[in-house]
Amino acid sequence: MRKVLFTVISAVVLLIAPSAYSPATADSLIGDDAPNFAIANDSASIELKNMRGRYVLLSFWSSTDAESRIANKAYNDFAVSGKGNSIEFVSVNFDPSTMVFKEIMKIDKLEASHLFHVASNSTSALNEQYNLRSGYMSLLINPKGEVIAQNPTTEEIQTLVNA
Repeated sequence: MRKVLFTVISAVVLLIAPSAYSPATADSLIGDDAPNFAIANDSASIELKNMRGRYVLLSFWSSTDAESRIANKAYNDFAVSGKGNSIEFVSVNFDPSTMVFKEIMKIDKLEASHLFHVASNSTSALNEQYNLRSGYMSLLINPKGEVIAQNPTTEEIQTLVNA
């Protein structure tokens, strides 16, 4: 009897758990204006609204999140290869330590000019604006300031920008 009850409960949990993920939440920014924010690094400061008129690839990542780190490296390589010349690349790192962030920059051979490390007191505002509570992501923003893709591949970026 206990085995049957355990099996039934397990089946119910397995059926309900995937439905807790809501694609509408994950894609909620697509079609919307990208929320504005300002950020600075050692050599530059930007405000997202001032980048209107250009495509922007905005990448939120952390060295502790393997998927976002791998994607960020691919975006960085795309940006420095020259294939993304018509795109502004903004990479926002959420590592708790500036020292860890700087080491990852060296290890991954990341271009520093478009990398920004967010101090811990600023993370909650960006988390809220961009709904990052469920994980890091990347967004492609069109020249009007609208989000047109979430977590795009470099091939998808080229297709959308050249469309």
